[in-house]
Amino acid sequence: MGNHIMDNLPLLERDKALALYAACKRIKEASACRGLKMRAIDEAAALCGISAVSMRRWYEAWRAAGEDPLSLVDRRYRKQQARSRTTLPRFLADWHERCIQCQRKGGVPTAHLQLLQDWSQRRKTIPGYEDWPGWPRIPEGWSLRNLQRLAPQSLETVALKQGIRAAAPQLAQVLATREGLWLGSHFMFDDVWLDLLVLAGRDKGQPLQLGVLEYLTGKRVAWGQKIRRRDEETGKMIHLNQRDMRCILALWGATVGYSPRGTTLVVENGTAAISKELEELLYHASGGLIKVDRSGIGGVRQTLKQGHGGRGVGNPRHKAPLESYHNLQHNRVSHLPGATGHDRTPPETLHGLARAEDQLIKAADKLPAERAGQIKHYMLTMDELSHELTKIVRDINARTTHKLEGWERCGYTVEEMRLSASSPWTPSGEVDPAIAQTIVRNACETGADLVRRRRMSPAEAWDYEEAKGNNLIKLPAWCICQILGMEMARPIKVASAYIRMRNKDIRDEELIYEARVVTPDGARRELAPGKYQGYVNPYDANQLFVCGQDGRIIGTAALVRRVCTADTHAVEQAMGKAAGRREQQLEYARIIGASTEADIVRAREHNRRVIEGEPVTISEYAQAYSLTPTPADKRAVARAATAAAESMPDISLIPANGSNDDELPHDLPDVRFL
Repeated sequence: MGNHIMDNLPLLERDKALALYAACKRIKEASACRGLKMRAIDEAAALCGISAVSMRRWYEAWRAAGEDPLSLVDRRYRKQQARSRTTLPRFLADWHERCIQCQRKGGVPTAHLQLLQDWSQRRKTIPGYEDWPGWPRIPEGWSLRNLQRLAPQSLETVALKQGIRAAAPQLAQVLATREGLWLGSHFMFDDVWLDLLVLAGRDKGQPLQLGVLEYLTGKRVAWGQKIRRRDEETGKMIHLNQRDMRCILALWGATVGYSPRGTTLVVENGTAAISKELEELLYHASGGLIKVDRSGIGGVRQTLKQGHGGRGVGNPRHKAPLESYHNLQHNRVSHLPGATGHDRTPPETLHGLARAEDQLIKAADKLPAERAGQIKHYMLTMDELSHELTKIVRDINARTTHKLEGWERCGYTVEEMRLSASSPWTPSGEVDPAIAQTIVRNACETGADLVRRRRMSPAEAWDYEEAKGNNLIKLPAWCICQILGMEMARPIKVASAYIRMRNKDIRDEELIYEARVVTPDGARRELAPGKYQGYVNPYDANQLFVCGQDGRIIGTAALVRRVCTADTHAVEQAMGKAAGRREQQLEYARIIGASTEADIVRAREHNRRVIEGEPVTISEYAQAYSLTPTPADKRAVARAATAAAESMPDISLIPANGSNDDELPHDLPDVRFL
């Protein structure tokens, strides 16, 4: 029986053909006995569900065809199979394999040419055409147009030509949701190239950025970047490394923190990786609340399980929300000067821009510093890029026209109202209930756009979660110093109210910090003059971690920011802050000199009374206020005079006749002491 025909028959037709074949064989066996043939035909017709006439016709056609089972197949299907065998699974598999072997998109004509050559030269058996029907004539259905229609679909083509990673969007995936998470439950770390060239000193290069995204709210919480440049000593390109990842991790721990319900740090195995040592440090510092989730390595195992493997790379779908953020950030920075474009084909003007910038740098070297500082560069500097990125990230975090998954189910929507089409929107919770009813009634009657429900921005969702009491815990100072590592420690000296240091890896200008720290227990403390160890994060120069010479944590000092003299409000604030700190600095000195200050105040008051003629001595007070002393007062005065006389030799205030208290002169005015 022709298997290639039977394979392509519908189930009902195949069962019908097999039933007719079995019936014809029984009729043939019955024909050997005289008088049983017609009876066998009737029985076979009943079993096949057809009339005896039809059964006899099928039997005679089968006998005339030499008992070929295919003669029992409906002629419509026999004609279809006779026209073409190109739909046979065996032929399709062979044809698809030929197409896949041709790597280029135009490989179908090449595969068609190879098929025709194999047929005409009979050098290879073609599945489905093992009997070489009509050779050397080209079989039906082998036209290029028909075989192009039968070419493999996109999934098979991409999976076999390019690989599993390229075909991943068409394969089954795991779909996750943010619903049910809490603030800080997942933070995603990843690196991304920024599509522009910038300046860093005399170096020019493309920035590589490390960033952190909070998964629940979709808010960018920390980031930092540096350019890729060539090391003058080794000649190798310098990229982001583990030191930069530690700095970003320290930035996250010092400014954002982890959740008391537990936090998972989603990282990769390349640049944005966390070592096992750091993972253990974070685990113990947080009491077991911080865990690390690393993405798997994909691309090694390809479609052919026993075939050649691919190069292992990270799985971008493991951090899909962060990848989506990167795409949005690429779009937002594309207007900046020095843009390199989306792919590896940069704008043709970029070459001229880079050459002009090189010439400008060489010309600046020959100018005085004041004149060189007035040059306007064609590219952004790293400081200018950081300023622009700060605004861009703030705008992205404040966007409300996003389509973040699960937003409504998490309750991140807000209802707003306005009095008219030109009035600003106000949250309905801040509108007076009576006014709110009027607005709703007007909107229903007129159809005006006065009430809406919009999505919160990522920043609003973050504030909404914090308002519910979901506050994060920052890592302690000792843990931040451990993350940065001993190689980041710098010797510092305290000799005044400020700590001054220089680090060209952070800023070209001098860094100035207050010589006052916030201790780990939250108290403020002035640093005594002396030598210390300081840790400054290159991606977070706003605070200096101060340690003793033995490495003991003392506290964190704040960066002093200079104010513009034209900004009166900022100058007044700075003056008030400086005055308050001076008071705190002098507080202990004033305590020490309190007794001296009291003596000065008493002497100043005594001299004032003397100069202005006010009473000073007891007698002057007595004369001034007509006071009469009592006998007890007289005795007290006598005792005081005796004690003073004894303390001053050769001087006696007691009368020479040695009279007692009762014999005091009687001409004293009547004085009564209160």
